[in-house]
Amino acid sequence: MGLTVSSIISEYGAYYEKSGQNMSRILKMITQDTETTKLMTQIKTDETIFKLAQGTINDLIQPFQKAFTAKGTAVFTPNKIELQHMKVDFEIYPDDIEATWLGFLASENLSRKEWPLVRFLLEQYLLPKMRENLELKVAFKGVQKDPTTDVAGNPEDVMNGIEKLLTLGIAAGTINQVTGIGALNANTIFDQVEAFHDGISQVYQGVPMVVCMSPAWRKAYFRDKRANGFYQISGANQIDDSIDFTPHKVAGLPSMSGSNILWATTKENMLHITKKGQNAGKFLIEESKRCVSIMTDWWEAIGFGINEIVWTTAGTKSGSGSN
Repeated sequence: MGLTVSSIISEYGAYYEKSGQNMSRILKMITQDTETTKLMTQIKTDETIFKLAQGTINDLIQPFQKAFTAKGTAVFTPNKIELQHMKVDFEIYPDDIEATWLGFLASENLSRKEWPLVRFLLEQYLLPKMRENLELKVAFKGVQKDPTTDVAGNPEDVMNGIEKLLTLGIAAGTINQVTGIGALNANTIFDQVEAFHDGISQVYQGVPMVVCMSPAWRKAYFRDKRANGFYQISGANQIDDSIDFTPHKVAGLPSMSGSNILWATTKENMLHITKKGQNAGKFLIEESKRCVSIMTDWWEAIGFGINEIVWTTAGTKSGSGSN
């Protein structure tokens, strides 16, 4: 079940004694908020497969002659992003806390779903933990797996994250692999990020873009830049995320913690697509024979509009291992 108070009972006893305890005495560690999807273009849809098309046209200009000599072909190719259905199912017996130190979260109300405990868990634990799961286990590291019947699955199984999308795109020859910058090193990361930028198509080097990396490598990038004497820091406002002489910036994503991969594309090309996305912050609460069930479900996907304008070191020496 979703409520364990055995250690509270062991330490404080199997009874409730009012001694001034309240919610402020229930401490919790910080949970990671969602950061990766904030960088993306948000799309709401009623579809479970979001269908896109990419148009290209080949060369048109030719030497003049009076005769009409047709040249050029417009080609449209499909690109579909499949949303994945995900859910939260949580169940508790609120009576478990009444005869304990946590009894102040109980109530005289016969409806257990109306007890303060339920709202407290929703606001302080379930919602923050859902956002942390999405950031740390899904957004970058997720690999979609079909569920096993009647067995609860894992967060990382709900959908393909960015790392998997990069791997699939490289295998298909549609995502650009930047090679030759070597294994990332804290003493050379500043030059390596600039080398990665140089590996981006010339036409996109002048387009605003974010070069994504782990928070540890972002910190190392700034330290290496400082160590090379490019600026003297007298205040925090002197430090920004820009890559010199470009409209590009670096971003340290919590979802990429432990990764040595660099990747970049435009904001417009990074798509975060949701169906019934508002349900990720709403819950259906049901009560049956003193058991309270809390549930919600929604559809979600991360994808690229055009793989050909994504660049990465995934699959290279620099993108292997962890930092």
